[in-house]
Amino acid sequence: MDSSYDASARLDTPHLTLRALRYSDADAIFRNIANDRDVLRYYIMKYTDDRASFSLESTVDFFARTRRYGFAIVEKESGEVIGMIHQCSSADDIFRTTEVGYALGRRYWNRGYMTEALTAVIDFLFSKGIHKVVCTHIAENAASGRVMQKCGMTPEEGLRKDELFYGGSYRDIKAYYKINPNI
Repeated sequence: MDSSYDASARLDTPHLTLRALRYSDADAIFRNIANDRDVLRYYIMKYTDDRASFSLESTVDFFARTRRYGFAIVEKESGEVIGMIHQCSSADDIFRTTEVGYALGRRYWNRGYMTEALTAVIDFLFSKGIHKVVCTHIAENAASGRVMQKCGMTPEEGLRKDELFYGGSYRDIKAYYKINPNI
């Protein structure tokens, strides 16, 4: 497994640039994610309507400290940071699996952007020697499951009952995976 971590990694797709999340992305992440209850219905981030209290510093620092990739999703046409996609877990020499999570601003849904971003991140992680990429979603969020399927991910067997306590209740989780074909 290639354990090299590149904090300056940048991925380009036809419509997007994925680059390291920065403190200065806070305005856009607040506008597109943290201040939108529809987005946060399924993405674990605390809702806030107060921009002055919102910061990305701990998130950005966490990715750097744990050597996990946390990408801002930038729409090439506008230059706007429209979302984020990141490693939720780290792989090691025994467990060569990592989980990826993501969120996209509601104005950018249904354009194929998340499928494009997730495909690029999976390919990138495979190039780093990751054997298996996993994504999960709250069971009611069928749209996220469709993104995973469009990226060639396979559903895991069963449903993870009451796996997540979020939004004041226990939520069921569905999981998808993709195995690196080159390992």
